[in-house]
Amino acid sequence: MPAAGPDLRLVGRVLLGRKWLILSMVTVVTGLSAVGVSLMQDKYTSNALLLVDNRQVRIVQEADQVLGAIPASDEALLSEIEILKSNQVLGQVIHELKLAENPDFNPPPPEKKDASLGAQALEYAWGLTGRVWGEAPPALVTDTLGAVGRYVEGIDQRGTKTEGGQDQIFARLRSKLDVGIVGRSRVIRVEFTAKDPTLAAKVVEQIVARYMQTRQEMDRALATGALSWLEQRIGQLQQEVRQADHDVEQARFKSGLMRGQAGGPMAIQELEQTRLRLAEAAALRARTVAQAEALERYERTGNWNAIGGSIASPVVAQLRAAAATLQTEMGQISKQYGPKHPRLVELQARLGEANGALQNEIRREINGVREAASVAIEQEKALKDMVAGLESRYTTAASDDGVKLRQLEAEATAKHQLLESLLKRLEEVQAQQDNRAFPTGVKLVSPAQVPTQPSGPFRVLLTLAGFAASLMLAIAAVFALELMQRRVRSPEAIRRTLGITNIHVVPHHNVRSRRAARLYEIFQTQPFSLFSEAMRALFRNHLSDVGPIGSIAVTSARPRDGKTSLTLATAQVAAQAGRRVVVVDTDFRRSRIDDLFGMSGKVGLSDWIAGNVSLDEIVHESSEVPFAVIPAGKLISSTLDRFNVDCLIDLMAALSPRYDLVIFDTAPVLAVSDARVVCAAASKVLFVARWGHTTQGDLNGVADIGPIDPAKFVCALTDVNLKKAASRGYEGPYRNYMATRKYYGEPTRLRTAR
Repeated sequence: MPAAGPDLRLVGRVLLGRKWLILSMVTVVTGLSAVGVSLMQDKYTSNALLLVDNRQVRIVQEADQVLGAIPASDEALLSEIEILKSNQVLGQVIHELKLAENPDFNPPPPEKKDASLGAQALEYAWGLTGRVWGEAPPALVTDTLGAVGRYVEGIDQRGTKTEGGQDQIFARLRSKLDVGIVGRSRVIRVEFTAKDPTLAAKVVEQIVARYMQTRQEMDRALATGALSWLEQRIGQLQQEVRQADHDVEQARFKSGLMRGQAGGPMAIQELEQTRLRLAEAAALRARTVAQAEALERYERTGNWNAIGGSIASPVVAQLRAAAATLQTEMGQISKQYGPKHPRLVELQARLGEANGALQNEIRREINGVREAASVAIEQEKALKDMVAGLESRYTTAASDDGVKLRQLEAEATAKHQLLESLLKRLEEVQAQQDNRAFPTGVKLVSPAQVPTQPSGPFRVLLTLAGFAASLMLAIAAVFALELMQRRVRSPEAIRRTLGITNIHVVPHHNVRSRRAARLYEIFQTQPFSLFSEAMRALFRNHLSDVGPIGSIAVTSARPRDGKTSLTLATAQVAAQAGRRVVVVDTDFRRSRIDDLFGMSGKVGLSDWIAGNVSLDEIVHESSEVPFAVIPAGKLISSTLDRFNVDCLIDLMAALSPRYDLVIFDTAPVLAVSDARVVCAAASKVLFVARWGHTTQGDLNGVADIGPIDPAKFVCALTDVNLKKAASRGYEGPYRNYMATRKYYGEPTRLRTAR
């Protein structure tokens, strides 16, 4: 089952019930807040904006300045902020503006006061020690007082320490100074707040000016230091370069890998050239072999025309052209003459000679291609052998000395490059120094202005905050009062502590005179009031089942819980219900019934227990009330000793012929033991708890006395202010009051009858 949330209606009723407390606290606290805010002086804020170019800002090391290191943007901006807030910058501002003479930054020392309370107490203790032990007190006492004296002296020194001093001035200046980055940009905002707008602007202006000056001096110092470091480093590097070149030459000479020797740089070049020639020879061989194979294939098929077209020879071309000319001429003549014509026969003979010469020339060219292919093959083989030999020679030369030589050459090359970069940087730094160009990398974007409008305090917001705080404080105080409330205000508290199930609520009844305070008379004057109805319900629901002859003991935890008033009211209700009732006062020490009925000095229960009077003499009846009364009588010690359960049983037996209900008004149960005796003898026990008067401690004390019989005990929570209980949301049958309060009172029918 999910846990129930807070009862908002209950919370609302509790707050509504304490509305005057909340209203008064809110009014007082808000008023004090408004007064305090109105007394606060106006404050003015001036600001300036600085643009930081991190490409020109250098780290404070000469090596980084020389090498042109660019710091990270965030780190550069944070470094500039720390410089702005440094003691060097702020110290110059304090000196220039004479802030040490300003009471806002250096208040005057407090006047010397008299000895502190601790010192006075210590002096008194030393005097008392001297009076008790004289000039030789115990060592333990002197050591203790000495330690206490040193502790008190330290406290006094810390308390009388002046608030001035350079550190305190710096602290107050920093507390009013705000330096930060604007968003994600490279802009720094410098703000200062003071009571004087002119002073605020001057402080910001001086901070920016001194910061720019400090930054420029730092750049000058860095440039000068960088130049000195650079010259020293270049000289050292030149020596290292000469030594590296010497080591390279020595390694070459030692390993025999001088330039131009086998295995040296020329050997590597020769190997590469030979490999290139080998590749060319392989391509030539492939081309000539393919041409030779094609020509041989055409020769086997007898396709001389295809062979002639594949040979790029001028002789073959001329022969092919002559043969073609002859064939053309023969074609033209054969159209005019027959095959036996002499001219045609001559042309055929010349064509045969031309074809023969062409075939012979083609065969010679084919043989030449074959020879060229054989030569290309042999040349490729020779180049392969040459490459293998060169590779073998190069591999032999690439020994450990060769590897070491290459390492030395790489180191020498790196040092040459570094030397060249440093020489170039030296020229740049010298040019900057000669030109007196020291860019700070910081530009003033917006200078400080004298503010015309105050930046604080925000009086409306502070007043609203005071109102909200007062409201929360008042609500917290209300709930704290509710949580710390030790007074019994709900039946649930009684049920939880005593374990009583029968609990009845008796409402408070307003009275206008002391005479009207007698609650038993309300049944006669206001028989239909809410109190009268509640008493009827109490008797009918919880007390009427005592039998034909019964007894009821009415008790409470402490005095002034309304025990006697409820006793008489119960007797009035029972008598009007037809019971013959007698009220017996057993509170021998503080009897209230004697005062109410004017029976002081008359004989009573204590006299009957002592055997001095008869029962008829102590029973008093009156025409004013429908019940009889037995007063407590005189306080006799022997009577208290003989007051026990058997004595009360004998009393009830003696009263039974004349009365069928005996109601005992007892003493408070936590005060004396008489109430326990009466409760043990009675048929019913009516425990009275007064709303807002009986405490939780009283209930705990009653629970600690002994076990309580739930069937015998009935609790009446009296004097309940139903309206207040309902408005404050207390647990119990209070919520029905708002719905039923108009129901009670003098009925209309009765008023009409009158």
